Order: sequence, then C-alpha cells, then structure tokens
Amino acid sequence: MRKRDLSLTPRIEDKRDKKAVPPPVHFRLSEIKQHFDESMQSVKEQFTVADNLLSEGNTEGCQIIWRSQIVFAESLLDFFLHEMSKYCLFRMFTGEWEKSEKYKSLEVKMSKVEEGLAAKESDEWFFEYLNERFTKDVFLSGDSMREQLNLIGIVFGEAGYKLVGQLFARRNKIAHQNDRDHSSAAQTDITKEYVEQYISDIQAIVNAIHDIAKDKDNAINPA
Repeated sequence: MRKRDLSLTPRIEDKRDKKAVPPPVHFRLSEIKQHFDESMQSVKEQFTVADNLLSEGNTEGCQIIWRSQIVFAESLLDFFLHEMSKYCLFRMFTGEWEKSEKYKSLEVKMSKVEEGLAAKESDEWFFEYLNERFTKDVFLSGDSMREQLNLIGIVFGEAGYKLVGQLFARRNKIAHQNDRDHSSAAQTDITKEYVEQYISDIQAIVNAIHDIAKDKDNAINPA
C-alpha cells in the first residue's frame, strides 16, 4: 500500500485576488451638511406614515414609527460627526486650521506613520487613517461628543453638553429597552411633538457645528 506524504509544506501566502479598495472621498463642508439634511428629510417624512397609522387607530404602530425616528436621527448625528472629524482633522494636519490641544495627542499606529513617511509628497495616508480610525467609534454621549468636538477644534458649551446627554439617554432607552422602565416595564410616553422637538434639537446641534467650521474656513479663505 502506497504511503501518503504527510510532511508539512510551507503555506502559500497572499494568493487571493485582492480587490482594490477605493480611497475615502474628501467631501466639501457643504456636501457633509447636505448628506445630513437629505437623510434627515427622509426621517421627517415618516411623520406622514405615523399620522396615517394614528388616523386608523393604530396607536402602537404610530409610536413605533416615532421611536424609530429618534434612533435614526441620532444615527445621522453620529455619521455627521464622523464626516466632520475627518474634515477638520485633515485641515489641521495640512496646516489650514490651527491645531487643537487634543490634536497634539492623537495616536497614530506606527504602520501608518511608516506609510506616511514613504508617501512623502501626499497627505492622503492620513485621511485614510482618519477614515479607518473613526469607523467604529460612537460620539453620541455627552462625554464622547464633547471630547471629539474638542479634538476637532469645536467649542462645546455646558448647555450643549446637557442637551446631548438628555437626547442620548432617551435614544438608548428606546434602542436597548424598548423605551421601558427597568423596574416596572412600563413604556415611557411619546408624542409627535416630543419627536419633532428631538429632531429640531439635533438639527440645531448640527447647524452650530457646521457654522463654526464654516467660519474657520472663511477666516482662511475670505469670500
């Protein structure tokens, strides 16, 4: 009987066909704001769906829509902060904006530093790093949002900190507890007016951040 060859052979590495990953896009400040506004408009259009359900007597279905609007609105705020983070930090890196104190302590992996040194004449490696760095981060709590805004050079006042904390607490209660109280399992009441105000507050936060960044750009390139 012929013996099988059971000896180990070196593993062949990197033989898969690797698809080229397109580089992250540098969006203008106006485009970042447009992404938020267009998506928020879609969220607000769900009021029509909720109104129809309520008119049919389906209160539970209506309230599910309202609660989903809160969760979606918060996700749009988070994505806006991700886009703004890349925008602002890249401008600091290229010397267009004054560097924040937090910027000076931003950690970059050595593999990326070596990539940057090899690139020499291009700063794209840093923008790609920022895109990777913030992909999994969430900036919705009061503390995390304040820390991130300080990093990107946007002043975050105490009133804004308190408001963000309140919004985040309700969003978490909806997303993780079905808006129910742990001790009684009773659902917290929700109304259309509450959701409208909630969305309005998020829009106000986004508008304030956008305006500050726009003023920084205008200071460098006056119209």
